[in-house]
Amino acid sequence: MLAKIGQREIAIIVIVLSLLAAGLWYFTWYQSAQTRITELSEEIDRLELQKQRGLAARKALPQLEATIRDYEAQIAEFLKALPPREEFASVLRSLSDRAKATGVTLRSISRSPGESPVEDVRAVNVTLSLESPFPELFVYLKRLENMRRFSTIDGLAMTLGDQQTSNPVLNTNMTMTVYVYEGTPPETLEEGGAGQ
Repeated sequence: MLAKIGQREIAIIVIVLSLLAAGLWYFTWYQSAQTRITELSEEIDRLELQKQRGLAARKALPQLEATIRDYEAQIAEFLKALPPREEFASVLRSLSDRAKATGVTLRSISRSPGESPVEDVRAVNVTLSLESPFPELFVYLKRLENMRRFSTIDGLAMTLGDQQTSNPVLNTNMTMTVYVYEGTPPETLEEGGAGQ
């Protein structure tokens, strides 16, 4: 049968088979190899970016560790400044003493528990009912501001008394939050009970 096929037909068959083999090689091996090369190139770029970020993070590590130590020292200082929970009565006494010293009449004082996101720290909501002219109230607020503990004034509502004078008595309701420490005492607890 091969004897009947001429050189021309054999050449055509060889060319067709070569083209088929080349097409098969291209679609099965070459194209998948090119896709794999592209994927590996992208992976190399991604890993190179991660390497650069890692090197930058390694360079920044000493500064980050120093910042963490600074924050830990600030937290320890924060905890030292808070009164222990068992000494909260002295905080209330301090509020009352400051009122007397500034000429503000403290009509009532009440407290209720509050929420604190910090572990071992409890927020206590304190409500004060005060009566005084504005100058004395202003001095009292300034003295509260100077207390050496962490507290915030949350609300202040003032109403005029019945007097028709140039310096009338104000009836004031003030709400504030005082933070107390409930955990084990820090190493040196210098500022316990009453505020300075």
